[in-house]
Amino acid sequence: MSPLFWIKDIPTQPFFPSKDSNDHAGLDALLDLMGENGLKFYRSHQETALSGSSGMIQRDDVVLIKVNAQWKYRGCTNSDLIRGLIQAILDHPDGFIGEVVIFENGQGRGSLNCNNGSNYPDGTVHANANNENQSFLYLVHTIFNDPRLSSYLLDPIGGTFIGANDHVKDGYRKYENVSYPCFTTARGNRVELLEGLWQGSGYSQNLKLINVPVLKIHSGSELTASLKHFYGVVSMSDGQSPFRHYGGLGETSGKMVVSIRTPVLNIIDAIWVSFLSLSGYPANTTFQASQILASQDPIALDYWAAKYILYPISQNSHHVPVPGSTIDTWLTAARDIINGRGGVYDPNGGIMTDAVTKDEQQMSIHTFTFSDTVSAPDTLEGSTNGLTGKIYTYTTDGSVSGTGNPVQYLFDWGDGTDSGWLPIGQKNASKSWTSSGMYQVKAQARCAYQTMAVSLWSATLLVTISPTSISVVSPNGREICSGGSTHSIRWSRIGNPGAYVKIELLKGGTVNRTIAPFASSGKGSYNWKIPSNQVPGTDYRIRLTSTSNSAYTDTSDSDFTIAAPTITVVSPNGGETWTAGEIKPIRWNYTGNPGPYLKLELLKAGVVNRTIVSGFSKGRGGTGVRNWKIPSNQPSGSDYQIRVTSTNNGAYTDTSDSYFTIV
Repeated sequence: MSPLFWIKDIPTQPFFPSKDSNDHAGLDALLDLMGENGLKFYRSHQETALSGSSGMIQRDDVVLIKVNAQWKYRGCTNSDLIRGLIQAILDHPDGFIGEVVIFENGQGRGSLNCNNGSNYPDGTVHANANNENQSFLYLVHTIFNDPRLSSYLLDPIGGTFIGANDHVKDGYRKYENVSYPCFTTARGNRVELLEGLWQGSGYSQNLKLINVPVLKIHSGSELTASLKHFYGVVSMSDGQSPFRHYGGLGETSGKMVVSIRTPVLNIIDAIWVSFLSLSGYPANTTFQASQILASQDPIALDYWAAKYILYPISQNSHHVPVPGSTIDTWLTAARDIINGRGGVYDPNGGIMTDAVTKDEQQMSIHTFTFSDTVSAPDTLEGSTNGLTGKIYTYTTDGSVSGTGNPVQYLFDWGDGTDSGWLPIGQKNASKSWTSSGMYQVKAQARCAYQTMAVSLWSATLLVTISPTSISVVSPNGREICSGGSTHSIRWSRIGNPGAYVKIELLKGGTVNRTIAPFASSGKGSYNWKIPSNQVPGTDYRIRLTSTSNSAYTDTSDSDFTIAAPTITVVSPNGGETWTAGEIKPIRWNYTGNPGPYLKLELLKAGVVNRTIVSGFSKGRGGTGVRNWKIPSNQPSGSDYQIRVTSTNNGAYTDTSDSYFTIV
C-alpha cells in the first residue's frame, strides 16, 4: 500500500501562534498526520509522535528542498509552506547541525527571488505567499538568516558538464539519457545528486531530497506535480530535450526518481492551484484550494492530485488520469521504470514505500481537515497595571471545540513571548515583565486532539508595566556635608527591588568606599557617619543598588560636597572690650566632628599669651561656649585674639577675625 497524506482547509493565515512565527499550521498538521500513521519525519533515538529510528531526516543531513522558481506569483511553490518546512527541519529534536538548501533549475528562467520578468508584466518580486515580498531568498537572508540554510540556483551551470572524478567544479554529469547536478553548497558541502555527499575519498548518504511542487496545469503534460517538477532538475542542454518533450516524460521522470535520487518526501503545494495558466498569473487563472498532499510514492501522489484536486477545480477532462489519457500515459511509463528497477524502498534512507502504483486500491488515504472550529477565548482577567520584576497571573475561559473535544489555551504576553500551550483544564498563566511599557495581552485556544484547529485571538487586554526602581532622595546633589558628621542617606522605591541595597560613595564617578553592603531596602534610609578623615571634595555622589538584582540601581542626580570639619570663633571676634577680672563667654561654632575636645588660647599680637584651657568639650549641636574669668593681672592691650583648635587635629582651628581689647 502507498500511503497518501491529505491536509485540507488550511487556514488562510497559516502561521501560529502569530504571523511572526515560522510554524505553519498546514505543514505541522501534515507531519502530525504522517507520524500518527507510522511515517516519522525525524530519524532519532527518541521515539515520539514525529521521531523514531526509521524516520527520514537525521540531525546531520544535508536536506535539498526542490522548489518551483521558474515562475512567480502563484506559478511558483508557496514560500510560506517552504518557510514552515525549513523551521520543521531546524527543529530536529536532536538539534539540527546539517544544512538545508533551497534549490531549483529554472532552465535559464529561474529566480529564487521570485522576480522573473518573462511571461509577466513586470520584473519585480512577487512570491506565492501571503506577503509577496517573502521570496525564497528572503527566507534565507531575512526570515531565518541562519548559516544552516542556503540556496542554489542551477541555471548558471546547466550547460556545464563535468567528469566522474571532478569534485570541485559545479556542473552536470550524464547518466543514461538523463543528467544530474553536482555543486558545492554555501556551507561547503559537495552535493553530487546521484552519488551522495562527497567526503574527500568517498560518499556519505546523508543527503535527503524533499520535492515540493506547486500543483498546476501544463500544456505538454497536462499536469505539473511531483514527477514533472522533479524532472525539471535535468539539464535541457544534455542533448535529450526533444525526447523528453514530451514523449519521454515518463521515462525521464522515472529514472530521476529511482536511479538518480529518490525524494524522501513529495509534498504537493495545492494552497493555490493554477488551473488555467502555467505562470500562475493573472489571479483569475488560479484557485485557493488550501490543501497539501504528500507521499513517498510520486505516482500515486500525482494520480490523486490530478483526479481529486485539479480536476474538481478545472473541470477539464484532460486532468482525469483515465487509461489512454496523457497523464495516464506518462504515469504508466514512470511507474514501470521505477518498479522495474526495484521500487523506491530504502529503510536506511527513511523511505518506507516499496512499489509505486496508480491503482487506487493500492493507496491508503489519510486525511486531516481543519474542520473543527474553536471559539475565541474570553478577554483575559488580571492586573492592567503592574511593575517590572513582579509576577502577575491572568485567567481566561470560554473557548469551545465544535466537535466537543477539550481545548487548550495559550497566552501571548505582547513582548514576543508566550506561555506555550497549557495543559488541558488549565486556564491561567503567570508572567513577569522585565521591561516597562504597554503590552497587548491576549489568549488563543486550540482543540487538544486536533491541534491544528486554532481559534481566533481573544480581545486584547492592555497592561501597563512601570519600572521597579530605587531612587536616591538625599544626598541628591548640591548638599554640603562635613567629615565627622552624620548624614541620613534616604531613598524611595517603586515595587519590590529586593530586601537589601548596597550603598556606595562615588568620587569623580568612581567607587570611593562601600558605605553599607546590606542596608534594608524597605527602611528607606541609612544614617551614615562620614569619616572624619574623608578627603574633602565637591564631586561626591551616592549610589544605591539592589543586592538581588543589579538592574535596580540609582545614583545621586548631581554632585554633593563633603567638607572638612570646621571651627569658627564667634566671640570675641574683634572689636570687643573686656575688663580684667570679669567672666566672659568665649563662643564658637563647629561643623562636622573636629574631635571631642578643643584647646582655647589667648593670643596677643599674634603670639600665644596663655592657654586658657587645654582640653574642653567641643559643645553640642554645632556650638560651644566656655566662660573665662579674665585674670585680674592680665596686661591691658588692644591686640588680643582667641584661638580655638581641635586637640585631635590641629588643622581644625580658627582665630578671632580681628583684635579685641582687654582693659
